[in-house]
Amino acid sequence: MAVKKSVKSPVSKNAVEQSTSTSNTGRKSPEIAKLLNDLNKKFGTNAVTLGFPKREDGEVKTIERIPTGSISLDIALGGGLPLGRFIEVSGAYSSTKTTQCMHIIAQAQKRGLVCALVDVEGTTDEAYATAIGVDFDSLIYSRPDGMEEALQLLLDLQKSGEVHLAVLDSIAAMSTNKEQETTMEETVRMGIPQQLLGEYFRKYQANNNRLEREGKRPFTIIGINQLREKIGAYGDPEYTPGGRAKGFACSVDIRLRRGDWISEGTGDNKEIVGQVVKFKIEKNKTFKRMQTGEFDFYFSDNNNAGIPEFFNDNYKEIIVCAVEWGVIDRTGSWFVYNGQKYQGMNNLVSALKEDPALIEKLKEEVIFLATRKSD
Repeated sequence: MAVKKSVKSPVSKNAVEQSTSTSNTGRKSPEIAKLLNDLNKKFGTNAVTLGFPKREDGEVKTIERIPTGSISLDIALGGGLPLGRFIEVSGAYSSTKTTQCMHIIAQAQKRGLVCALVDVEGTTDEAYATAIGVDFDSLIYSRPDGMEEALQLLLDLQKSGEVHLAVLDSIAAMSTNKEQETTMEETVRMGIPQQLLGEYFRKYQANNNRLEREGKRPFTIIGINQLREKIGAYGDPEYTPGGRAKGFACSVDIRLRRGDWISEGTGDNKEIVGQVVKFKIEKNKTFKRMQTGEFDFYFSDNNNAGIPEFFNDNYKEIIVCAVEWGVIDRTGSWFVYNGQKYQGMNNLVSALKEDPALIEKLKEEVIFLATRKSD
């Protein structure tokens, strides 16, 4: 049986020219300008724009980012955590999830952002967070008694437009009113937390759209989450509680794991002073996903690296990343940067400690090379 070929209807040359002319002059068309003006009067200022919204100076809007406290993690994220998004930080216990989020709060406060901590677990240690650099005098703090209160609190903080970043610790620990009103032997209807989170994320994005239209900074949420395992599942059994809506609303999903312990000394004098933290970017809507890496975290200041307790070893991180991206040339034990030679990593680390501006310069160069678009 013969197959009939579809015959395209002829298109006149005048029709093509008219269509091209309309598309090229649409930006200047008075009809389009009137339409946009009418729609903005109906729905509000900046509800509809011709082309992607620009900044006040006419430049294209770029994603605002803040450091995480780990240079290698910043590079893997594309320069830091994107603001105005929902970000999930998950992992097993003792993988430094809360500690890294405290570092993020400290970095955000240094940049003038108003931050909030919704402490569902109720385990925040003020002395610990203060040692990391969190300013509790300017931090909005809450210990909600249930999931509904926690989510409504986040919505109210967002609607005010005065709070820029909130950390929710943690999603898995939130308990619904229905669960609290029943006794332990009673059956609780499944799916209530997932439905509440689905409703919350719909409202969250709508509120952020409004803030953007009003020229305000959108609200950023960092949700700390725990790991669970499916029984008898094929493939990767690990998942994070909260339902599918959470996964779709998430712009960045960071998975942390505990690596090897860092110990110093021998025999009876041997002491564990830190641990290796491994990360994997499971999802990233603002940069390349599935990036992996690791960094050293110290929970004791009695270490030969000279890192304060509760901090990451940024000196070692930036050297490793700079060598990887060709910013620093390494030949054997020699490191060369801008014509200056350093023998051994310890000498280079000492130079970084003596000149704080040098580590920032290295970080800028590495992030530029790591995030620039390939031709």
